[in-house]
Formats: sequence, C-alpha cells, structure tokens
Amino acid sequence: MSSVLQIPCSGFLYTVQPGDTMFFIAQRFGVPLQALIAANPQIQNPNLIFPGQVICIPAVVRNFECSMLLFRTANLPPIPGADAGGVARVYQISNRPGSILVAAIGLPQPQALGGNVYVAWIRRPGLPSIPFQLLQTGPVVIEPGVWVGAFIFDPNEQIAPFQDIIVTAELGFPVTTPNLNRIALIGQFNQCQPQ
Repeated sequence: MSSVLQIPCSGFLYTVQPGDTMFFIAQRFGVPLQALIAANPQIQNPNLIFPGQVICIPAVVRNFECSMLLFRTANLPPIPGADAGGVARVYQISNRPGSILVAAIGLPQPQALGGNVYVAWIRRPGLPSIPFQLLQTGPVVIEPGVWVGAFIFDPNEQIAPFQDIIVTAELGFPVTTPNLNRIALIGQFNQCQPQ
C-alpha cells in the first residue's frame, strides 16, 4: 500500500493516525464527512483506513453574506454638496458562484486623484490583491457620479474573509498593484454586517 496521495488536493494533506476514522477526522477538521470521502476517491472503503495513509482534507468554504460600508479618505478633494461613500456586498456560499459588488457615490472623476479609472481592490494578507474596475453609471446627470463594479468567483473558491476593500484612482486597467497614494474609499472586512 502506498502512503503517497496520487490525486490533487484542494486543501491539505493529513497522515492517518492510530485510532482515526473518516468520521473522527471530518469532525476534527470541521469538514462534512461526504466532502472528506469525495476528496479521497483512492479510498475504496471509507470505513477502512490505516495509520500512515495520506489523505486529503478538503478546503471548506466558509459562508459569508454581508455588507460593509466604504468610507472616504483624506485623499479625496472636498466637493460642495456631495459626500463620497460606498458599500460592498460580499456573497460567498458553498457550492455557488460568489461575488463581491462595490458601489460608490459622490466620487469625482478619477483625474481629481491623478488617475484615469477607479479600481476596487480586495486586499488579503499574504495573498495577492484582487483588482476589478469600477465603471460610471449612465446616463450621468450630475457630477460627482455613481461608480459600480463586481468581482465574480467560482463555486467553492474562498475569497472572504479578507483584510479590506479599497477604491483607488489608477492610470489604467488592468493593474497589479494599488497606488496607495490615490485611495478614495476604504472599508474593513471585520465590519461586514450580515444581511
């Protein structure tokens, strides 16, 4: 019997210890038993595992459905009669496509911050930030305008929890690194309120 796992693992590898069962392993790591069994098709009988056997503990997507406020920063020039702000809706449910929607109002044209486009960034500690462009809604009747954008991700991909969402004025899109001198709005994920 080989103890080397020959299939891809979306979570992490675990070496079976004496006394382990699939049920106890699922409980220990907070994984549904059926998800653990499905992640290990090399195990023909889930009731029969052996110490030293390497199995895959699948990544479990944590469910989030919440909204967070985005607040203006000191970088925004004052605009008479308008106060910039925004909201982000976070939707991450296991086995469904996820999305993060950002809507902002009261933003001046990005040129006021030295950019050409607005970009929302999902910032995650230790991982690359995820950028997506915001577009101005139309028809534009008054200035400053309303800007919206969304990031859609695959079922069972985990984006939340994350650090924060920022909106920056950038020279163009696509872009890989936010210009921290041009942050217009910011919102912390830990303030995301259930819907």
